[in-house]
Amino acid sequence: MPDQPPLPSEPGSDPGPEEILRVHAAPRDRTVDDHMFDAGSDAWGSPCSFRLQLFTAPGHRPVAVATQTYDEGTSLTNAAERYASRVWELYFPDAPQPPLWIQRQVDPAAPGPDGGYEMVVFHMDSRSELRAAGWVPLRAQQLTALVGAPVDGTRGEGYAPRPEPPEEQLRYEIVAVTDLPEPDPFREACMVSGSRDQPHGRTSCCWYHQQDWAGVSELAIGLIERARREGRPDREIAEQHMTLARELGTSDQDLMALNSMLEPGLGIAPAGDSYTNGNHRSRAMKDAKVARTVVVTWLTPEPE
Repeated sequence: MPDQPPLPSEPGSDPGPEEILRVHAAPRDRTVDDHMFDAGSDAWGSPCSFRLQLFTAPGHRPVAVATQTYDEGTSLTNAAERYASRVWELYFPDAPQPPLWIQRQVDPAAPGPDGGYEMVVFHMDSRSELRAAGWVPLRAQQLTALVGAPVDGTRGEGYAPRPEPPEEQLRYEIVAVTDLPEPDPFREACMVSGSRDQPHGRTSCCWYHQQDWAGVSELAIGLIERARREGRPDREIAEQHMTLARELGTSDQDLMALNSMLEPGLGIAPAGDSYTNGNHRSRAMKDAKVARTVVVTWLTPEPE
């Protein structure tokens, strides 16, 4: 491959589209069109992918066009360096520079004009360490001029949307209040550890300490156990608990407290040694020496 001047890569010297076309434009063939290129995994172990098109010609630097949707793992913007390094190593291991990297983020459900291309300009710290130095916008016509033929900017017919994760299932757990994490609530002065005597039952200092959590907890547990004996799932308890409690003659005050326990978005939800929900209620329950209560959990179904 003849020596071609590399794209400027010092900060402040990113080339404009005209300079890119002047230096690198040439007729190329599309030699790779992988609609589901395996881009590795992200930090959480989830697979990443994009459509990869490679355009090559003897004596000219390859052009890589990456097209990605928003559901394919780490985005092209956030992982351009890693993705470009992977393509360089897999397809052009002997090349002194990575391919010219063009990327486009698309939404298959709402395709827009065939634009939104960007060329990413890299610093090269080493073969395996690229640093993005700038993003150069390109129009579709300019990309056509760069590779010598129109480029398909869609995600491609071979795109396979990532399957929706299985819906988590609501599950109520009956737990000993002493086993709940030590709360660290805020705002209410009476909630601060050591700031008040340990009450038993209702007191008047705040809404949380005004509730009969022992009675409401036993009411919630009774509704759960009855539903399970009847073979009904916990989601039905969530949908019907207010109606069922009213039929039992529950007071309005206790209904409000019960709803704060069994409404899935409100229920006590421990998270490690803290809480996603339920700091204040747990503090009030511990202060009132409540024996057991209900917490909300979500279970991911086992794959079939």
